[in-house]
Amino acid sequence: MKGESQAMSESLQDVNPAVLQALQELMQDDYALLLDTFLGDADLRMRQLREALSAGDMNAFRQAAHSFKGSCGNMGAAALEQACLEAEAAGLAEDRAAAAKALTVIEQAFSRAQPLLR
Repeated sequence: MKGESQAMSESLQDVNPAVLQALQELMQDDYALLLDTFLGDADLRMRQLREALSAGDMNAFRQAAHSFKGSCGNMGAAALEQACLEAEAAGLAEDRAAAAKALTVIEQAFSRAQPLLR
């Protein structure tokens, strides 16, 4: 199942162009601020995920994944949103190995999505 989860995240669009276009049209000149806010939040959430995993705090890991999932969905970052959903499930199950794998998938999906959001 773990391999299937990673494959699912990788098969989803990194960024949904329709959502991105709608956000850019809606936000217009403020899109840059929205993007900066998202990127800053992403850095914070990934740091929280790493720290929670390192500390073995699976509840904090789940909470960070849940929060990040919402903002990824709002930005149309589908693969990243799915990876966060998987991380959230791993945190809920208190499965550190699955959480570590999900975090790797999150980091990879973020690396792919980041340039597409600009």
